[in-house]
Amino acid sequence: MRSKLKENKFFSSHEFYMSIALILLAVFFGIRTGGLFLTGSNLLNMVISYSYLGIMAMGMLVVIISGGIDISFMVTATISQYIMAKFMLEFAGANLLSAVAISVVTGIALGLINAVLVHYLKAPTLIITIATMSIYFGLLMYLTNGVRLFSFPAWFSEKNDSKTIGIALGFFAAAVVITFVIMKFTKMGRKIYAIGGNIDAAKRVGINILLVHLFVYGYVGAMAALGGVVHLYLVQQAAPNALYGGEMDVIAMAVLGGVNLAGGKGSVGGTIIGMLLVATLSNGLLLIGVSSYWQDFFIGAVILISFCFSGWRNIKNKEKESKGGKLDD
Repeated sequence: MRSKLKENKFFSSHEFYMSIALILLAVFFGIRTGGLFLTGSNLLNMVISYSYLGIMAMGMLVVIISGGIDISFMVTATISQYIMAKFMLEFAGANLLSAVAISVVTGIALGLINAVLVHYLKAPTLIITIATMSIYFGLLMYLTNGVRLFSFPAWFSEKNDSKTIGIALGFFAAAVVITFVIMKFTKMGRKIYAIGGNIDAAKRVGINILLVHLFVYGYVGAMAALGGVVHLYLVQQAAPNALYGGEMDVIAMAVLGGVNLAGGKGSVGGTIIGMLLVATLSNGLLLIGVSSYWQDFFIGAVILISFCFSGWRNIKNKEKESKGGKLDD
């Protein structure tokens, strides 16, 4: 009986409908490209290319579930990867572990600044993180003069298929597993859902809101930095403006995955589907010759449709609730 209930719940979930949309998109692009889109090499390269955004989306998922949002994460990723690049170039004893650690610690530190501001200023998180994004980016451009860094040590710059797959997909898999475990099995995960669902109720039951904010914004900073590591490996140069302006794709992954922008709802599985939807849409449009300028239009349209669909489901749920019926997930 319980397994049947879970099965019925899945087939009525947002994730199920987005999975159907993903399959239909893949079939459409497969037909339009004469099968090129569906080749193993294209699909693998597509996932590798979007893996760093998928890592960042894990952090974005957590912060949105908590009822907030972080717009500064791309600049956080850029600063973290730039410091990592300088570390690799200037310290002969650097290795991958120490370089990644430097990047992640930087990302966490920048995220904690956001957390303190969010908690004590009581202003909308959107406004606060837009402000810190501008401050971080301005300081980065001033201190670096826009200089690009490249020619990294051989242990980082040498590429082969197995190493690329290991770094890109390995780090992505690690981000997925860590986020899933935190949100599904830990007290902190339950607290994040609680404050996103109703922060006043969370306060009344004794949840330390500052501690949760520190964790959430530190986590999104860590995931941004880890995504920056993968991006740096893929492109082999650190530019102060390399990632700036790419926030929409990551937010789109979380939104298409079913996260509630008001907080309290979202899943790792849904965000993975959202990542694959964005990657499929961008890659497929590129293969059929659609201008990159139109890609943002189509991604925005898909997000809008997803919002309309979610709104329609919320209305239906309220109607069912008023009639005493069973709600959809």
